[in-house]
Amino acid sequence: MMLLLISSSVHAADGTRVSLGAYYATGDYGTSTTTTVESLSLGIRHKSGPWTFRVAVPWLRIRGAANVLPDGQTTAGPATSRRRSGLGDIGVTAGRLLWSDSKGHKGLSLRGKMKLPTADKDEGLGTGETDVTIELAPFASLGRTTVFGAIGYRKYGDTASTDYNDVWLGRIGFSRLLTPSQSGGLMASYRQNTRAGNEDKRSLMAFYTIKWKPGWKLQSYLIKGFSDATADIAAGASLMKEY
Repeated sequence: MMLLLISSSVHAADGTRVSLGAYYATGDYGTSTTTTVESLSLGIRHKSGPWTFRVAVPWLRIRGAANVLPDGQTTAGPATSRRRSGLGDIGVTAGRLLWSDSKGHKGLSLRGKMKLPTADKDEGLGTGETDVTIELAPFASLGRTTVFGAIGYRKYGDTASTDYNDVWLGRIGFSRLLTPSQSGGLMASYRQNTRAGNEDKRSLMAFYTIKWKPGWKLQSYLIKGFSDATADIAAGASLMKEY
C-alpha cells in the first residue's frame, strides 16, 4: 500500500527500492454482502536528490458485492455477489521535497499521484477512469520519533453510470524508532465521501518495520475501519530491497 510507505521514506537515501506487497481486507462496505479484497503488488521507488518517483502494479482478487471496488468505493451498479480477479489500476507518484531544515529534521513535500485505468471495469476491478491526487506532506523528527502527515485533494474520473465527488483527504501519524533496526507507529486517515449518501472514509493503521543488511526491510500493518467506506479490518505486509 502506497500510504503506508510514507513514514519510512521521510529520511530515505538516494537510490532504487523494489517491493513486493500482500494485502487482505474484509467488510460489508454498506451493503448486505461481505466483500473480501486480496492483492499482490509490485512496487518500484527511485529517489534522486529532492525528487522521488514511485510505480505500483497490483494484481487483485475480489469476492463479494459486485458494486464494491478495491479501495472501498461503490458504484451505482447492483450489489449482487460476484468473484473477479485480474490486473488492478497502476499507481504512479512523483514527489519533490520543497523545504527542509539544515539537518533534515523538518520538511515539506509536494506529491502528485495518478491512478491509471488499467483494471478491467467490466469485471468490476476499477472504474475505467483516471484519478488524480495532489498532496502537501510535512514531517518533523523529534529524537527517536518522526511525526508526519498529509493534506490533499483528489479528482475522480466519472463513469457513464456514476458521478463521483472530488474530495479532500488527509492523514496524520508517527513512527518511533524502537531499536536501530526496528520501528513502529500509528497513522489515522480520512477522506470525504465519493458519492452522495455514502459515508466519509475513516481508518486507523498500526504498523511495524524491521530491517536487516544488506538493504532488506519488512513492513507489516493492521488497519481498522470506522465507516462503511472502509474495510472492517485489513492487514498486509511489504518486503523491500534497496539498491
